[in-house]
Amino acid sequence: MEKKITTPVIAGIVISLILIVESIIMYFTGLYLQSWAQYIGLAFFIAGVIWAVINNAKEKNNNVTFGQLFGFGFKVVAVITCLMILYAVLSNFIFPDAKQKIMEMAREKALAKPGADADQVDKGMEFFSKNYTLFIVLGLVFWYLLVGAISSLVGAAVPKKNPQSSLENQFK
Repeated sequence: MEKKITTPVIAGIVISLILIVESIIMYFTGLYLQSWAQYIGLAFFIAGVIWAVINNAKEKNNNVTFGQLFGFGFKVVAVITCLMILYAVLSNFIFPDAKQKIMEMAREKALAKPGADADQVDKGMEFFSKNYTLFIVLGLVFWYLLVGAISSLVGAAVPKKNPQSSLENQFK
């Protein structure tokens, strides 16, 4: 019986579900307003991508190349990015109060800076509020793809690679 190999879509869905559960826990505990709490989700994301790439190499008995592993990892990252964008858009409707609290926190931080003009801050916050979803989506795409590419590179570098050509396999 041939061993089943995990697809990038399945790995991406599993990691996305973990990230969504983590995000919901952060919301209900109120930790999403803490700046340090963002790094918990980032750590799960990085660890998940590296795990998926290493697991893929193990499932293929290390008969892989660096490029194959990186490609697998980046496909996983693409799936995660798409699902997390969908979740971010839906969460604006599911948790509408989160946007308000985030906007208030951002306004307070902006006003706390020396020389901050309250009128300018209000104009900036109004612009940010109108384009909130766009900024969230663009931020997710940029950061998930950047950090995901780096995580895929790290994950592809870790496992031992022992690629064998199809001709070698015929003579064994």
